Amino acid sequence: VLILILGLSLTAASCDLANGVFDLGSGGIRGVVKSEDNGESFSAAGNLALKGNINNVTANSLVFDSSNPDTIYLASSGGVYKTTDAAKTWHYILSGITVVDIGIDPYQSNVLYAAGIVGKNGKIIKSLDGGTSWIDIYTEPSQSNPVLAIAVSTSNSSVVLAGLSTGEIIRSVDAGHTWQATKDFSDRINRIRFGPGVVYALTLHKGVQKSFDQGLTWASISGFLTGSNLSANGQAVSSITAFYDLSLDQRQPGVLYLGTEQGVYRTVNDGISWSALALPVKNASLRTTAVAVNPSNSNNLFAAVASTIFKSVNGGVTWETKLLPPGSGVKSILINPKANNLIYLGMGVTQQ
Repeated sequence: VLILILGLSLTAASCDLANGVFDLGSGGIRGVVKSEDNGESFSAAGNLALKGNINNVTANSLVFDSSNPDTIYLASSGGVYKTTDAAKTWHYILSGITVVDIGIDPYQSNVLYAAGIVGKNGKIIKSLDGGTSWIDIYTEPSQSNPVLAIAVSTSNSSVVLAGLSTGEIIRSVDAGHTWQATKDFSDRINRIRFGPGVVYALTLHKGVQKSFDQGLTWASISGFLTGSNLSANGQAVSSITAFYDLSLDQRQPGVLYLGTEQGVYRTVNDGISWSALALPVKNASLRTTAVAVNPSNSNNLFAAVASTIFKSVNGGVTWETKLLPPGSGVKSILINPKANNLIYLGMGVTQQ
């Protein structure tokens, strides 16, 4: 297993930000961009602690430390980056593994899990000290089957769920020491999210699956969205062909938001029914790669379509439009739960 812990920061050749204007070249911007005014403006936040930056790094996912939102972990094809000062500077803390997702223990913030692939085998590794050192805890026997999603239960941190590219859910009840396959959705798993008494898995084509027993049994709650009878504002809407992101309203259990190929959808009754939120797009594409709801204000929503961020302050009735540099793609949106003016975007190639 090739897992290297680097004590020095990586020097990366990448684009710079000068006077608030992105110097993009031809590749758009990657890495992390940050807003300090609740999404009114964004600027690059990718400086490495010693020298260089991460503006050419695809941010597969961004995750807050469970006790201090100034500490953020970034999962990338090159490993893991960490900031402890709200993205003013980053440290390169793990290499040798392509990391797609990171799960944080909600009760012990120094305990984290990195999921991805090493060589041809899906992999999960674990740190007990905030990413200083790592141990190998799972290797997927089948080849070319990366671990794409991982999450720790919010009610029992010994329970960890992970999702594979081919659709299997694997489950640990002893904090990653042993694993058992519990379900095969036969569809790529993009997200796993725990809520109060429930856990959700988002699959690429089949949508949202829900479990009330910590991932042992599952039921689909989005079959309606993949049917042919959708409508929005009295107009026929094509069925959802791909699901990219899932966000839970922290203040209202059962309220979920989906970022899909056909736009943003919301349920207020835990999937019994869904409604489309109309985005003011200027072209035919509604492909929403990231969606988020403010953890302290249920009316404050964000959604990303290509290089545009849409912001709503009234629960999706109306939206403001914020343009990012052309060629940018938003893979994740994080809103600081203790300082809602601070918003982070994980940037990178979003093609599925």
